[in-house]
Amino acid sequence: MSFEKTLNRFKLISGLADNEAGKWLGLIKESNAYVRSLVTKDELYDIDEDRIDNCAAVYAYYRYICYNINDESSFSAGDLSVSFNENKLKAAKEMWESELESISDITDTSLSDSTFVFKRVK
Repeated sequence: MSFEKTLNRFKLISGLADNEAGKWLGLIKESNAYVRSLVTKDELYDIDEDRIDNCAAVYAYYRYICYNINDESSFSAGDLSVSFNENKLKAAKEMWESELESISDITDTSLSDSTFVFKRVK
């Protein structure tokens, strides 16, 4: 397991600088532990470890977006309302689902179907 790989991938995906990403270390560690808990394959190759780390980083990013969704930009002009939040959240969710699917050969799919994420309510 390489937490550093997960952290570096998270920073790459999120675009956060080292000091900003450092604020999310707990979330990244939890995400890494969660994705690893889904793995059912006994013997993992180095490529499997890399795939798990990448998947964990994407899951951390998805959770990061969920926690920060209300901090993103949006505006209204008369009856027209534009929000970038939903697009970013949708993209992060799709990215997470795609990454999870990409490691389905080494995970228990029944566990991955019960993915649970906390979201902040406005």
